[in-house]
Amino acid sequence: MPRPKVIHQPTTQEALKRGITTLVKAIAPTLGPLPRRSIARNQAKFELLDDGGVIARRIVALPEQADDVGAMLLRQVLWQVRQHVGDGAATTAVLYERIYKEGLRYIAAGADPMRLRARIMALLPKVSERMLADARPLRGEAELKALAFSLCYDEEMAEVLGEVIHTIGQYGQVDIRAGHGRAMEYNYVEGSYWSGGAQSKEMLRGFTRQVAEMQDASILVTDMDIEEPRDLVPLMSLALRCGITNLLLIVASISETGLSVVLDKRLRDQIQTLVVKIDAFHPGDLSIAQEDIALLTGGSPVLLKAGESLEHVRESDFGEARWAWADDKNFGFASGKGDPRQLREAARSLREAYAIAEDDDDRRRLLERLGRLNGGLATVYVGGIAEDEIRQRKETAERTVRALRRALAHGVIPGGGIALLRCRDWLMADSESLDELEARAAHRIMATAAEAPIRQMLENAGYDPSEVLAQLDHCGPAAGFDLMRDEIVDVAYAGILDVAQVQVEALQRAVSSAALALTIDVLVLHREPETMTDP
Repeated sequence: MPRPKVIHQPTTQEALKRGITTLVKAIAPTLGPLPRRSIARNQAKFELLDDGGVIARRIVALPEQADDVGAMLLRQVLWQVRQHVGDGAATTAVLYERIYKEGLRYIAAGADPMRLRARIMALLPKVSERMLADARPLRGEAELKALAFSLCYDEEMAEVLGEVIHTIGQYGQVDIRAGHGRAMEYNYVEGSYWSGGAQSKEMLRGFTRQVAEMQDASILVTDMDIEEPRDLVPLMSLALRCGITNLLLIVASISETGLSVVLDKRLRDQIQTLVVKIDAFHPGDLSIAQEDIALLTGGSPVLLKAGESLEHVRESDFGEARWAWADDKNFGFASGKGDPRQLREAARSLREAYAIAEDDDDRRRLLERLGRLNGGLATVYVGGIAEDEIRQRKETAERTVRALRRALAHGVIPGGGIALLRCRDWLMADSESLDELEARAAHRIMATAAEAPIRQMLENAGYDPSEVLAQLDHCGPAAGFDLMRDEIVDVAYAGILDVAQVQVEALQRAVSSAALALTIDVLVLHREPETMTDP
């Protein structure tokens, strides 16, 4: 059992550096279009990994308690980057390590850690602004596919995801599911859908693929539990009087005796009824889904919590859709008759909320709502040879989709590490005019970090980084090295792109976290430290 202890300088810096280096050595080889791999063992199973964020998450703790502090500081940052923007964990790791190690050199030479951190943080907005100087929107499907490939390094996946995102747009709903074959498959579904499904398989009997479909459906949403047949009598009587022949009834639950009413052949000859429910796994999601369905269909939810009952349903409470469907797991509809102006206003509000949301779960739920209000979705089935390969490809596809959305929202910058490398020369030039040690050191630390990602990519691909960078120095600011073609190219013309927000996020989190780590003087180690399974 580890002994409790308090560690001071210089041992603190040495321990943090060892922990950071250990984690980065596991992640840095995955950077670039020709990455190496890491392998993780979980009991008798093995995972072949090339995702920096996932690799970091698999490393729960290092054997040496003091070293583990540095590794866990970096691990948390990497997982946050991956969750927030979908990519960039490996870039973050490489930048973090370079900034920390260079910072230690200048602290050993007499720089004050607190002043050094302040000077580094003062430079961060300027470097970010320089990186974004050449940012531009994506241009068409071909660039989306090229960018997708730079994110996943899988030609088949890049082709599929590029087309899907181009078709459904930035806010479209994309479901990534495990496939059953080796190839990737995808399809588009008109309209919107929710998980839940039909409450009786009898409703699906006689339909192709056990998917019940209705044309020109009326839709009623309620939060009520239907227990007795008499609860449905007023509703079905009203539906008959209104001339409704197809009804999608969305309830909280329905009993077997309640189902016997809608399944009665005499009633089904007059009204085809699908009874479904919404599966919600987060507080408030059920109410939001009920509101969205009413908005899309032009109806009004009948809510028990508002003191309403099925006895008081009015004709105006029914929404309408040109087509509705349900299977045993999901239900949906297309071409709802909701007010277009109200839908546009709701979508605008959701986009504004999405733009400022910080919590990843909140962003995911807002995006799902936007996709449903937009009325179009795509389902992508990710195949592979083995279950582990399918799971890994599925995670890569999800990560790639998140990054592509960011690219559509915030644009792209020159890729291959070039956007950051372009900041190196002016940082070094500015450092020559500075007298204060910490200010000069901050510029040189950032300049060295600016070339760290491209150096790592070149090394991973088997090149001598110093030799290639020396060639690039004589080729102008538009030049970069195409690792796939083994030649120096104009990166814009060659279509080598990075997602602007991903790269800026990686830079900002790496710089701010590494600069803070430089100010840590003391480690307090407990006898039984808590183990973090989630970063």
